[in-house]
Amino acid sequence: MKEENEGFSCSIEDTVIEPEPLNTSRYGEILTLQNKILELMALGVDEIDVLHRLCEMEEKLVPGAVASIMILDEATGLMNVLEAPSIPPEGIAMLNGLRPGPGGGSCGNVLYRKEAQFVTDIENDPRWDELRPIAKAFGLGACWSMPVRSEGNTIIGTFALSSFTKRSPSAFDKSLLEIGAFIVGILLQRREHQQQIQAHEKRIRILGTAFENSREGIMLSDENNNILEVNQAFIKTFGYTHTEVIGKNPKMLSSGRHDPFFYEQMWKAINEEGRWSGEIKNRRKDGTGIVQWMSISVVDDYQNGTKNYLAVTLDISQLKESEEKLSYMAYHDPLTGLANRTKLFERIDQFIQRSKRSHTIGALLYLDLDRFKNLNDSMGHTVGDQILVEVAARLSSRVRSHDLIARVGGDEFVLWLEDLQNTAEAEIVAEKFLNVFNEPFIVNAHEYMVQGSIGIALYPQDARQRDSLLKNGDAAMYRAKEDPKRKIAYYRLQMTQQAKTSLRLESELYQALKNYEFELYYQPKIDAMSGVIKGAEALIRWNHPTRGLVMPGDFISFAEQTSLISQMGEYVLEQAFEQLKIWQSRSQSRINVSVNLSGRQLNDDDIASLLGIIGKYTDLAPFITIELTETFLMHHAQSAVSMLEKLKNAGVMLSIDDFGTGYSSLGYLKRFKVDELKIDRLLINDIETDPNDRIIADAVIAMAHTLGLKVVAEGVETVVQAEILRESGCDLFQGFYFDRPLKAEVFYERYLEGKV
Repeated sequence: MKEENEGFSCSIEDTVIEPEPLNTSRYGEILTLQNKILELMALGVDEIDVLHRLCEMEEKLVPGAVASIMILDEATGLMNVLEAPSIPPEGIAMLNGLRPGPGGGSCGNVLYRKEAQFVTDIENDPRWDELRPIAKAFGLGACWSMPVRSEGNTIIGTFALSSFTKRSPSAFDKSLLEIGAFIVGILLQRREHQQQIQAHEKRIRILGTAFENSREGIMLSDENNNILEVNQAFIKTFGYTHTEVIGKNPKMLSSGRHDPFFYEQMWKAINEEGRWSGEIKNRRKDGTGIVQWMSISVVDDYQNGTKNYLAVTLDISQLKESEEKLSYMAYHDPLTGLANRTKLFERIDQFIQRSKRSHTIGALLYLDLDRFKNLNDSMGHTVGDQILVEVAARLSSRVRSHDLIARVGGDEFVLWLEDLQNTAEAEIVAEKFLNVFNEPFIVNAHEYMVQGSIGIALYPQDARQRDSLLKNGDAAMYRAKEDPKRKIAYYRLQMTQQAKTSLRLESELYQALKNYEFELYYQPKIDAMSGVIKGAEALIRWNHPTRGLVMPGDFISFAEQTSLISQMGEYVLEQAFEQLKIWQSRSQSRINVSVNLSGRQLNDDDIASLLGIIGKYTDLAPFITIELTETFLMHHAQSAVSMLEKLKNAGVMLSIDDFGTGYSSLGYLKRFKVDELKIDRLLINDIETDPNDRIIADAVIAMAHTLGLKVVAEGVETVVQAEILRESGCDLFQGFYFDRPLKAEVFYERYLEGKV
């Protein structure tokens, strides 16, 4: 709790920070947040827990801010905190019982003024007159609050982000607030509906034959399932009169949207268990559809020896529409309504899997608007956005129903074509795309001429992986920009010197593996408290016959695009084992050696090869740690779990490298069963001057220790960085402040020699 209070009471800067312009690339972060919330909802996580996670995720996206959800108590007219994971208990106690009014802070004014409130300077804003002591006590500089609305559009609470500095919200901040408030409203509605459903089912079981006045539709039918009675809510919902339904079979309400198997299973449950409940799609008298939660129970009439059926229905159409809207937002660009990157990636991946059997052709058309930034800068983003919307509409009108068009960047669009008969079709479609720019775009009675350039990458000719297709299409698009007449370029026609260089590099790397030109250097890992050597990271170097010592940054990324990375990874692992064997034979010091593994090696064949190497060094396996980057693991979380489990069972330790940049899901972090986290050096670089980096580092270390993991800080270059991280509880240090990567013999002489 002490750490939370200290983090909450940051000092306020004297000057107001100007809001940053909306960065369209941050749409991806918003979509990631929405996807995670959808995942939690799909998994059936309790709504309050989801709200807790929502606050935490928004806080990560807005550094230096805390999120809070307050709900209005209709009985008292006062507001209370529902969720605020980063506000200490004493702060929550002060906020509870808040009365809406002109001086009741940002949240109190949302209820008072019936609209969002953006207070950028709490110290001098009259809207905080009554709460200023609280703000001063906890170091708050600004607070932005958005109304949370019920199904009837009534404001029932607020979602707020409070900043430790005086500042105005950016467009990105406002988007987060709007989405956060929308999600809170949906979750509270969902929670209310679930509570209602559970209460109604309990009443049915207890009361049995009771037929009460209720806002839920109630229908009683006889043993032949002919309707005996309905209540007013039922009549209001379906639009039939009482006379029109009595004696009729409930089949008259069927929407035709369920197959016979659905009803077979429903009646099987009713007959065998005496009850059934579930979601059902019905139809009103006027033909419109309605989604309901229905509970059906058997009511036995023991006196007459008959049984009846009691059905209670609850209209959840609005809730379903809201959930569908949230799902739509996760897969579509909010400005143009086109598919987003997530949807595009999913579609391409599905095609690639299918094409392995059908051997069909796909084409990726990468479209970029020429000099669009100049238009945005000169005419403003409002005009630019309207043109983007119109471009999207024109492009959509020229695609086949089974093709997909997506917006993947500010002014970048991708058309994905499937099942082509020949590659020439792609060029025909590209020309149709460019034709949309023949007519001017009219915005506010002004005409604007916009042009575009298209790069074409073909599957499988140009690439067999989704990321490579996008990269090649992007490269071809830039080639197309160089041809002002044609404006279309195939990737395969653009053989540049870079491609020749890549071929030469691939050949040289292959020879380097055959000739053992690679050597491992070792950078020490030092215990943060004692300063004692605890381990080392093995780092590959290339002793090139003519270029001399080549650093990994010049060849690793290229190797990852080929099968060479697998051979290189196996070489590094085996050499690390051999070096450990030598050191342990010459010294009693038992240090741990970390080896980097490429994400490309997380497949069945490569894992089998790695397990074979580990099996030859069973006694040394506990002294080897295999590192993988956080970003790769989170992009391939499902498949990575089983692969990491195989490595873990072989006896080695596991570490997540570059932690803090990939927005790890805590659920997957637990499933990965790793032993260690390495804080990304980007968080270490400015930890002396940037309080946000220190807060993040503190949080990562605390979280890791809670999960029983060791924490390594890499890239430590100054004594101040080391002291800050030591105070935060970091376990191990690695960086130039302690030592550079060393040859194996130098490392031994400096750290291990004489320890016998």
